[in-house]
Amino acid sequence: MKNKKWQSEDMLAHLAEFKKLYDARPIKNNDGGMKSAHMFPAWYIVKKLKPKFLIESGVWKGLGTWFFEKASPETKIISIDPEPRYRVYTSDKVDYRTQDFLETDWHALVDPSTTLVFFDDHQNCLPRIQRCKELNFKKLIVEDNYPPSQGDCYTPKKILSQKDFVIDVAGNVTGHLHDPEHFEILSSIIDIYQEMPPIFKSRNTRWGDAWDDDNYPTPEPLLSDNDVLRYKEFSLERLDYTWICYIELK
Repeated sequence: MKNKKWQSEDMLAHLAEFKKLYDARPIKNNDGGMKSAHMFPAWYIVKKLKPKFLIESGVWKGLGTWFFEKASPETKIISIDPEPRYRVYTSDKVDYRTQDFLETDWHALVDPSTTLVFFDDHQNCLPRIQRCKELNFKKLIVEDNYPPSQGDCYTPKKILSQKDFVIDVAGNVTGHLHDPEHFEILSSIIDIYQEMPPIFKSRNTRWGDAWDDDNYPTPEPLLSDNDVLRYKEFSLERLDYTWICYIELK
């Protein structure tokens, strides 16, 4: 399994362009959705890949949709959310749906070879990734990629860590054993798994414990505290990072 496709140097070269967009975003308060820590890598990947089709599972207020349109205006976006009443930004170019990704017949809607799938839906990742493999969707982004000790969903990071995890579907701390079969399934179908770097990193996590590589292995951040004045808003939103990852399937 490879762990590198996107280079931090190239990401850094696009950060100023993203900042201009972020300053002009139509929704300033996106609590409950992506902020700069994840919006930047998601925007960057879409900009670089320019897929013909983008399946966005999880819309919330619609800010991610706006950024995806800016990143690749020619991409046909299909956005799924069971609660469209929360959507603030609506585009007349987007195909909006409420049916879950797993329940949708994708064969007549998209070409798998030119499709990027974006999951921001706080669901068990394994059935979704397995379904992508069945459909021959090769390129995925998983936004909710919590580490073993945190988060409200079953993530690639939890499975690939091969560590016991302590969270249930309701977000309650419990005790669960790592499942070797899930690791074998996921690792056997993934060609590339890359956790995108944070823009900034802190000493402590959003949960108050040390942000160290023993409990929270993390790529090197793009910026240091020397860059805070230039990218103040990104610095203030650094704790919204949850190891967003890019995946390519075999």
